[in-house]
Amino acid sequence: MNSMAALMVIVACHPQDATCLEEPVSVISYQSDETCFASLSKELARARTMAKLVYADCVPVSADLVAGKTIRQDIDPAKLAALNVMAPIGGSVEAQALLPTRVPVPLERFQDIR
Repeated sequence: MNSMAALMVIVACHPQDATCLEEPVSVISYQSDETCFASLSKELARARTMAKLVYADCVPVSADLVAGKTIRQDIDPAKLAALNVMAPIGGSVEAQALLPTRVPVPLERFQDIR
């Protein structure tokens, strides 16, 4: 008896920046990681019809977690619509960046110090 099962998790991201939806596009249960990986390309192709940039992986879980259950949870396609909206050309886009708490100083600045 197989003691491990798998959950496929598919996440959608905006193609122009680094933001991804907090809620996965899909979460699907499988009886083994082999069946999960065998379905991966088909599920990715399906997800790409709803969002342009998607990531997916099969995550091993205890078989007891999915025993006797079939899990298939899909996101509402309306939530994905915002990811497919492209920024207008010439429009105003607010840049976002994080500043490091400690800015590294290049070593060559200190090569003359003895």
